[in-house]
Amino acid sequence: MKSAVKISNLHWKYPSFAGMENPWVIRGIDLKIEKGQVIGITGPSGVGKTTLCRLILGVLPHGTKIPFRQFNNHIRGSVELFGEAITRVDESANVVDGVPLGSLGGKGLLSPRIGMIQQDPENQFLQMSLLQELSCGLSIQGIGPEEIRQRASHALEMVGLGTLWEDAKHIHPLDLSGGQKQRVAIAAFLALNPEILIMDEPTSDLDPLGKYEIIQTVQRLKEEKGMTIILVEHDPELLYSFCDQIVLMDEGQIVTIAEPRSFYTQTDMLEDHGVYSFEVTRISTAVGLAGNRQAPVTVDDMVALLAPRQAAIQSPLTARSSQEAVIRVSDLCYRYQDGTDALQGVDLTVRRGEMTALLGINGSGKTTLAKILAGIYTASAGKVSVFDQDLSERRVRYKIPQHVGYVFQNPDHQLFTRRVYDEVAYGLENLSLPSGERDDIIRKTLETVGLLDLLEEDPLFLGKGQRQRLAVASVLAMGPEILIVDEPTTGQDFRMISGIMTLLDELHQQNKTIIVITHDINLVANHCPHAVVMLDGRVIFDGDPRELFANPAILERTHLRSPQSVGLSLAMRAINPNFPILLNTEEWIGALKI
Repeated sequence: MKSAVKISNLHWKYPSFAGMENPWVIRGIDLKIEKGQVIGITGPSGVGKTTLCRLILGVLPHGTKIPFRQFNNHIRGSVELFGEAITRVDESANVVDGVPLGSLGGKGLLSPRIGMIQQDPENQFLQMSLLQELSCGLSIQGIGPEEIRQRASHALEMVGLGTLWEDAKHIHPLDLSGGQKQRVAIAAFLALNPEILIMDEPTSDLDPLGKYEIIQTVQRLKEEKGMTIILVEHDPELLYSFCDQIVLMDEGQIVTIAEPRSFYTQTDMLEDHGVYSFEVTRISTAVGLAGNRQAPVTVDDMVALLAPRQAAIQSPLTARSSQEAVIRVSDLCYRYQDGTDALQGVDLTVRRGEMTALLGINGSGKTTLAKILAGIYTASAGKVSVFDQDLSERRVRYKIPQHVGYVFQNPDHQLFTRRVYDEVAYGLENLSLPSGERDDIIRKTLETVGLLDLLEEDPLFLGKGQRQRLAVASVLAMGPEILIVDEPTTGQDFRMISGIMTLLDELHQQNKTIIVITHDINLVANHCPHAVVMLDGRVIFDGDPRELFANPAILERTHLRSPQSVGLSLAMRAINPNFPILLNTEEWIGALKI
């Protein structure tokens, strides 16, 4: 039986029209994917994962302009779908003066047998209604109206959105939630009956509910349709749960291909390449718990190793900051102009020097609350004070940027100059500081975020992690005592997240008060001693993350889940009811080394 995908000695570099050639992005990849397999692709950001997917799809090279008769300078090797060439370069053709110039063969752009879901589904929407979005590709293929309706309706059912079918004519795709948008993008491809579906980080921009919805959809596609799926992801739990094999990519090459359990027990290799691994694997490796046995990957694996030693583990001591309150919120309400009640009686206290996590599904009121604290929005009712200054007074809100810095979720919404240095300088110029003092602050701040060597660079040419750090730097230079950071780790790899959180930890150690809006439970468990959970415009939890992650009722209501470390603690409590709740890898390693 022919492979669904066969890639042979594939090389690719993007064309450059500026006189200097770009480096190879894909370098000698060989890969076979059999029909019905779910293949995971992981690795650091910028190593060619998405480029490889576009080559399999056929968008590259066929949708890119390549200089005439220079194909083999940009692409070599071949990509086949079900035995038919999508891309093949004949390097022996068109020889001029003994130099092969190459010729490009294959079936060309976008085979109907394959579809790709991007990280941001909005980039794929073309139409003004849900029905039109589902019907677009079918209409292009000349499918009749009745069959279009049947296929579109069935596709919505497959992704769990069948209840939207009756109103599909009147629903605009952009009015849906993040998880629903992603599922509509999947449904639009399912209606075309593709045999291969590529999903490029489909959950990275989603809240806990949206992520759960996509996980359920992938499960259904695997079990009911037996579709060949290529899943590009950073999340080890998602890859471990669904993939038959996992491919690790770095620097445009395949480092290894292995089945999930074998893949995730190779902790040294994963760490060397900046890839997430499981907490229980890292814990076991750090304390030598597995011995000669295979390292654990699941909670059950680890419980089997821990059961004989569980009596020796002690509970860590934690206490909330006793410093004075710098933020006080009482009965806060906010109503948008369309009548939406975003906040409905919020009460909150944040103390000086705390690192607070603000959690909740999209629409729960997190960002609205944060923008009120930053003086961007004005409360509809209730009271908000920052350093005992009432934010209902205009003069206080005018000066609040000197005390509260706000870093947007998308750094591109915040960066607008064409030079890294100027980006940090902009806010300082408004403070009327002497030029020498201003220059010292700019350089020191850029050094703090690891961007001093890029001070002359255009922010447009920075990676996403670098742009995120630049956004933090532009706010940090102003010297705010309170820093609010909205989703700083979304869509970033292990190394980028580690870099950003190291920076925030250093600021925290300087007694800065930091509020992190996040969906990342591991970030909360590892860095935030204080957690606040919102739902429907109200605070439903305010306290120690240890208590939050051990509370199944709140987790179920908010679609949050416990980190693996807490899940392990709860599993051990089934053996010993007095077993402590250990919040993260560091606590587990410390407890096991006692």
